[in-house]
Amino acid sequence: MGAAVEEAAGTGLPVDLRSTMYAAFWRPPATSPIRVATVRVLHEHNGTRKVVSHFNKATKGRIVRDLLEHGANPRTPQALATALGDLGWHVETGETTPRGTQLDVVVREV
Repeated sequence: MGAAVEEAAGTGLPVDLRSTMYAAFWRPPATSPIRVATVRVLHEHNGTRKVVSHFNKATKGRIVRDLLEHGANPRTPQALATALGDLGWHVETGETTPRGTQLDVVVREV
């Protein structure tokens, strides 16, 4: 599966929208040139954040639709965070590791 992902990614940025459980099935090896932007959706209510569960797929679908409709073609996790911010999403960039970067999209209404 790794070789297929690397080939499909080409020079683009793979954006991992899978849930934590499915993401555990494959991650790029530390030796891979692929750097992935992993997007996690958090719901903030009264100052408390929780991983969105019921509306997770719908929110991620809206994120993808926004990117496609606006012709965004980010090549780095930071460029993805900027593009999402420009589209009105609240994005917090996590630590960058040899495998990629986690982006938290924080929503207040689901």
